[in-house]
Amino acid sequence: MLDRPRGPARARRIVGRLTKAAVLAVLLACASAALAQNAPQPPCGRPPQPAYARVGEPPSFRVWGEGGLASWIPPACTGWTVGAGNLVVALAGTFNYAGSADGLLDRFGAVSAASGIRYWSVTDNEWRDLITESAGIDGPESKRRRPDFTASEMKLGRDLYFVQRDSRATGEIVYKMRVREASADHIVVEMENVTPVRKFIVTIFGPGEIKFLYFLDRRAGRSWGLFALLSAKSSFADSNAASFVNRAAAFYRHFTGVPTDGAPPLAR
Repeated sequence: MLDRPRGPARARRIVGRLTKAAVLAVLLACASAALAQNAPQPPCGRPPQPAYARVGEPPSFRVWGEGGLASWIPPACTGWTVGAGNLVVALAGTFNYAGSADGLLDRFGAVSAASGIRYWSVTDNEWRDLITESAGIDGPESKRRRPDFTASEMKLGRDLYFVQRDSRATGEIVYKMRVREASADHIVVEMENVTPVRKFIVTIFGPGEIKFLYFLDRRAGRSWGLFALLSAKSSFADSNAASFVNRAAAFYRHFTGVPTDGAPPLAR
């Protein structure tokens, strides 16, 4: 039986083990930090990823496919407890706005104004209408149109419903919208499809498989930051990433008050 090493030799071995453990811990920490930097990060407690573009510039954007989302756990502030889809698009930019936060809520509540939004079609290589009809409705199963939602209605935090016709889909699509947070300097609005999205008789997105999340934060002076997340869950999404970028950009421009077809497309 060999004697256990004593004195300096034993000390060196202990130090060696501690050093290896410390190196491993540092490597794991660096790997975790790298993953965090490369994952979608809304502006809630940490700097956003991607970072805000400056006023007057197109929004910065990032796209993550299924591989890049495999280990991503959406931050609690997203409310996405079941995770994201297999495609996530994030846009972040800054725009000037001199009005109140209620005025920004009115832009989201004015669902009828979405009719005529245009986007860059990578299929047709041209600007075309994205939403051909949009209106508020009384509930998820209602057919009765109602006036646009007011800021006071939206601040109650209840589910609000609207219906749209997408130029690339067949039939009407019902969406649910909820204002999660609303203060003088901070707004969070979420949306998702309630009914399936179909192309002819084929369902390309089931209920809840398209999600939108908007964070608006007052910044310096008259400027506001808008961070938008779009999550899509479908095999259709993977092969149409550029189209989803341009769709997200169209809504970004709409909510920041600029022509939706008045800037170079983000993706071609």
